[in-house]
Amino acid sequence: MIKKLQKLKAKKGFTLVELIVVIAIIGVLAAILIPTMLGFVTSSRVTSANSTAASIKSQIGNFLTDADTAGYGMKQATSAKASFVFEVTGGGWKMTIGNGMTADGTGAAAFKSGSKSWVSDAVNNIKANEGNKATAANANTLLCMEIANLFPDIKTAYIVAHCEAGKCLYVAYTADSSTAIAIPTLTQFQNGNAPWDTKTAGITSDGYTVGTAPALGLGTGAASST
Repeated sequence: MIKKLQKLKAKKGFTLVELIVVIAIIGVLAAILIPTMLGFVTSSRVTSANSTAASIKSQIGNFLTDADTAGYGMKQATSAKASFVFEVTGGGWKMTIGNGMTADGTGAAAFKSGSKSWVSDAVNNIKANEGNKATAANANTLLCMEIANLFPDIKTAYIVAHCEAGKCLYVAYTADSSTAIAIPTLTQFQNGNAPWDTKTAGITSDGYTVGTAPALGLGTGAASST
């Protein structure tokens, strides 16, 4: 019994100074690591958004190639410019078509008149794996159905795809909003960079994560909501 008491007395706990030092070290490490972890999470979100934008760009390009083969693709001229704007809410896709690239863009007039026509009216509430492509009223509906079917996991999004002469050149995508937000301009796409939030490529000044294809670096200038 005496030996046990002696052993207990021999054991020493941490002093108050030692505890304060340990707590201070933990605080310093937290101050260093937390911003690093937050930066890693942000970088991962941007990388994922860029990957989705690249996939959408590729699939729209494929659709335009198939449409051209079928006789209702874009006219093969650099003056044939159009943008596809997709707004996704609750898994329901809305698509509108405009010029979206230059002040004198031609919008729906950039496309050939074939077995399917392109219209200026919006296509509303297209959902993945619903509807019949064979009975689609126009090419807009076909495209919207195609993209909705290929990306069924997208439930909320705002997407702008710039196209010219049958090719999809640039795509901006965000899952943070289903309505228009500030996105890179055509000039910024052409230059390969955008101002973003002045610190992180892929994050807008409003804090939205925007994926771009091709991926845009951090530059200067002003963003646009169109």
